[in-house]
Amino acid sequence: MQPQLVFLLLFLGILHGTCGLYFNMREKEQKCFIQTTPDDMDVLVQYAIEVEDPSTGGSWEPASPGLGMHVDVRDSMDKVVLSRVYRSKGLLKFTTHWPGDHRICLQPNSSAWFEGALLRVHLNIETGERSVNYERIRKTNNMDIMQLRVLQLINQAEDISRNQNYQRFVEKQFLRSTDNIYFNIICFSVAQIVILVLLWAFQYHMLFRQPSLYLAYCEILCESGLSRFRTPEAFRTLITIVGANGQGLTTQALAQWISQFKDAETTDEQLQQLVNDKVRVKVEEFVGKFLTKPAPQIPQNVKGSFYASNVQLTKLLSSERRNRSVHLKDDSFLLICECEDCKAESNTVDTQS
Repeated sequence: MQPQLVFLLLFLGILHGTCGLYFNMREKEQKCFIQTTPDDMDVLVQYAIEVEDPSTGGSWEPASPGLGMHVDVRDSMDKVVLSRVYRSKGLLKFTTHWPGDHRICLQPNSSAWFEGALLRVHLNIETGERSVNYERIRKTNNMDIMQLRVLQLINQAEDISRNQNYQRFVEKQFLRSTDNIYFNIICFSVAQIVILVLLWAFQYHMLFRQPSLYLAYCEILCESGLSRFRTPEAFRTLITIVGANGQGLTTQALAQWISQFKDAETTDEQLQQLVNDKVRVKVEEFVGKFLTKPAPQIPQNVKGSFYASNVQLTKLLSSERRNRSVHLKDDSFLLICECEDCKAESNTVDTQS
């Protein structure tokens, strides 16, 4: 058990000390990587190209200086941060100016010698304090180990502060996106409600577009002195008196209805009588216009008498079929027309005979 644990610790130590990655690609092929960094952060990109040698059974050899690498770096706003051609092995460093995802794209440049060859690219990306070369700083500034350690701690604290600011920035973006989603949901719900209300109003208008009987009644009795007769109670009482076909409107019933809603404070009998007459006229106008069914009009033409006779004959036939007497058998009837034309024709026949 103990040797396995020691082996695991050694393997983890090797993984911890190992940095970077490698990948295979063809010439003119482009591969991109996304690096999320805060603003004002140093990013160090180190790469090296190897070329496959088919003659040695697929071994990899360092690329010649004739093969280069085009490096294109864009920030989260799709603005170009860096774009140039480097050699087959290079080390480049840039500083971010906007937080977010930075896209690092690598593409080998064209070469007739290595055209179509398989390439292996070793890539290592370091950000923040890890991109600082402390050994060179120590030699350049003649710093001891303690000073170098203090500088490293300061850089690490600055990295922590930048990362915290970036997390706040991401949180604000998330809250803004959430608010936008909620706002769109609310707008969509309100739009649905408005559409439903409009559809309901349209259907109501199409189904019940005839004017209200009570509104027509109020329009006829629109004078200021008749306000007590425009109440819903007075309208319901009048409809009860009149009936559905207007047959219940009599002088006595109308007088009782007027007296029921008369003004008790008015002592002038002449003024009260004028108001009663006016109300009577208005009510008769309302009943005649909206509650009384018009009688069927007989067309006034040359054959008007024949039309009236046909109407009378039809009524007679229908009544006789309902109340058939004993002396009427089968469907035989004796019909006598009383119109002027038939009488004249009958007189002419009698004279000729």
